[in-house]
Amino acid sequence: MTIKFLDLAAQNREIMAQVERGFEEIHAKTSYIGGPQVAAFENEFANFLGARHVVGVSSGTDALRLALLAIGIGPGDEVITTPMTFIATAEAIVQTGARPAFVDIDPNTGNLSVPEIARYLERARFTSPNGPRAILPVHLYGLPAAMIELRDLAQACDLKIVEDACQAHGARINYQGQSLFAGTIGAAGCFSFYPGKNLGAWGEGGAVATNDDAMAEQIRTLRDHGRLSHYAHSAYGYNARLDTIQAAVLRPKLERLEEWNAQRRRLAAIYRETLPQDGLTLLSEPAGSESCYHLFVIRSDRRDVIRTALLREEIECGIHYPVPLHLQPACRGLGYQHGDFPHAEAMADSVLSLPMHPFLSEREVMSVSKVVKHALATG
Repeated sequence: MTIKFLDLAAQNREIMAQVERGFEEIHAKTSYIGGPQVAAFENEFANFLGARHVVGVSSGTDALRLALLAIGIGPGDEVITTPMTFIATAEAIVQTGARPAFVDIDPNTGNLSVPEIARYLERARFTSPNGPRAILPVHLYGLPAAMIELRDLAQACDLKIVEDACQAHGARINYQGQSLFAGTIGAAGCFSFYPGKNLGAWGEGGAVATNDDAMAEQIRTLRDHGRLSHYAHSAYGYNARLDTIQAAVLRPKLERLEEWNAQRRRLAAIYRETLPQDGLTLLSEPAGSESCYHLFVIRSDRRDVIRTALLREEIECGIHYPVPLHLQPACRGLGYQHGDFPHAEAMADSVLSLPMHPFLSEREVMSVSKVVKHALATG
């Protein structure tokens, strides 16, 4: 029997009755754009995060782009980010007219290295005409980046932070007795509701979380054609609203997010206990960080051997991500080369994502670990 990498069908069975009731309300009121479902989801997600505002948008990419625009990023600006992420992170920067400035990762976590950012900022004082204006950290695979250290560095250098929390719904940092959700520490936090996320829609969707009233209002305007009233527009905006149907799907999923994330953490603990210690490396979860385990990722220089063995046993797996952004054809114009970010390049060559979802059984996790162990022992 196949061990699924992700089981959306099981998730859908659990929420179907509530979703159908939401759809009935939408059809009865014919509130297909905006309406009570979107407003309710925005309010519920803001309460979940402890954020002042959540603004629903049409994708995680739109969330990133609109948040950057709202903090004033535009042509000629530079935004520091990681090369070890999905293309949308850099794409959103480029779409504002700004330039991504890549910095290498911490190989232990896969997230941006704060010391590397500090070194880049020191060099930029002498090499960059304007210098960076913002940092866009990614909470890779659901593990929060080193946000407290990043916040301190950003404040010292007068930089804004926009968090790419598109994989980190419900991830936390525990700091000085506070539990801070990923996406609530910078000027804005950006979320994707792509179907495979911990909080996923039945299509595209996204949101921006912020505690800044003016920023929230600007993003609300930008997502809706720069609209002031039905036929009055204060700016050239975007058609980037959260679809009402998706809000009706997200609301019952949000009710279960903490429970589903807790199960992911339990399964991750079993992986950590049962996977072999020789021949592979597990990403660390620093003290005070609480990953939501969007993905469970291992590293091995024998990645392809492990992957072949898993697929032979009908165990689904993936690679996130096989090519770092600075080596993507789309980013060729930025001028980076092989060797510029050795930790990101080494990670891209060695990562493998194992099955991870809240409907995975403990027996299935142990079966995966057994196949990995056998593959490493036999080659």
